[in-house]
Amino acid sequence: MLVQLFQWIKRLSTGTSESEEGYSQSFSDEENDVGRWTFMSVFIVFTLSLYIVAGLGYYAKVHVWDGMSEAQKEAVAKAMVVDTQYL
Repeated sequence: MLVQLFQWIKRLSTGTSESEEGYSQSFSDEENDVGRWTFMSVFIVFTLSLYIVAGLGYYAKVHVWDGMSEAQKEAVAKAMVVDTQYL
């Protein structure tokens, strides 16, 4: 299923249909390497990056922040305020 998804993304970003693709096409053709960073590929990389950052933030919240006592949370909040005042 992932292979079909990647083929669909490739066809969408290059604008070719499956019948236009030559299955005997060499993968080392440098003339077909033009336009590698299309809007779709940049959008996919950006979306996956946001997904990874959100997942790491959720992991930190659940496994670190929720495991702290109220006194520890207050100390962290005060330290963050002091750090921003020095900036």
